[in-house]
Amino acid sequence: MRVTRRWLAGLGGEGLGYEGELPTDRHRGLLWERVAEAEGEGRVQIGLVHGPRQRRAMNHRLCQVCFARAAPAGEPLLFLVAGTRPITTGDRLTSPPIHAECAEDAVRDCPDLADVYSAALVQRASSWGVAGLAYQPATLKPRPSRHRTGLTLLPYYAPAADLRWILAVREAVTVHGCTPVRLEDLASEPQTAGGRLSPDPPPRLRGGWRVPAPPHRHRCRRPRPAGC
Repeated sequence: MRVTRRWLAGLGGEGLGYEGELPTDRHRGLLWERVAEAEGEGRVQIGLVHGPRQRRAMNHRLCQVCFARAAPAGEPLLFLVAGTRPITTGDRLTSPPIHAECAEDAVRDCPDLADVYSAALVQRASSWGVAGLAYQPATLKPRPSRHRTGLTLLPYYAPAADLRWILAVREAVTVHGCTPVRLEDLASEPQTAGGRLSPDPPPRLRGGWRVPAPPHRHRCRRPRPAGC
C-alpha cells in the first residue's frame, strides 16, 4: 500500500495514512504495514515476519512458532534471538516468546539462528513501542536506519510528531528479570513454560551461546497454524 498524508486527530497533526484506510490498519493510533491474512494457504517463508500476527503474539504472549500460549500465568517466558549478545534486563525485543520444544525447530530451520543465538527465561515483558519505517514528512520517503533490519525503533511515549510518521512493522517489548539458558538444558528438564532453568552457566561460542543439535522432528504437541 502506498502511504499518503492525512490529518490524525488522535495524534494532533498531519501524518501517514492509506487511501481507503481501514480501522484495522491502525493499532494504538499508529499506522501498520498492511499484510494479507491468508492463514492456512501458501507456504511458510522462513525469515519473513507477518506483522499483525507478530503483534498478536507479543500482546497475548503466544509462542511465535505454534501460536499457543507461551507460558502459564506467573511462569517465566522463554525468548530466543539471533546474535552473540546475551538477553539482559531492559533489552528491547521484537521476537515473540517461544516454547522450548518449538525453539529447537527455530534453531534448526531459521538461517538467522544457524550459527549462534541467545536464549533467556524472562520474568516480565512490557509493551514498549514499535519497529517500523520512519518517513520524512516532506518527501514521504523512508529515512535510513542504522539497524540491521532497516527498521527504526520508536517507543509509544515518543513525541506525537514522530509517531505520526512511523509505519509500524513489528511490536517491541522490554524484558525484565532475564536469566540466560541453554535450549538443550531446557529440553532435558520437565517442561512447564519454556523449560526449567539450568543452574550451570552456558558455554560461549564467539560471544554467544553454543547452538545445540536439535532432533530432526517436531516434538511440540501443540497445533501449528499452516501458512504463517
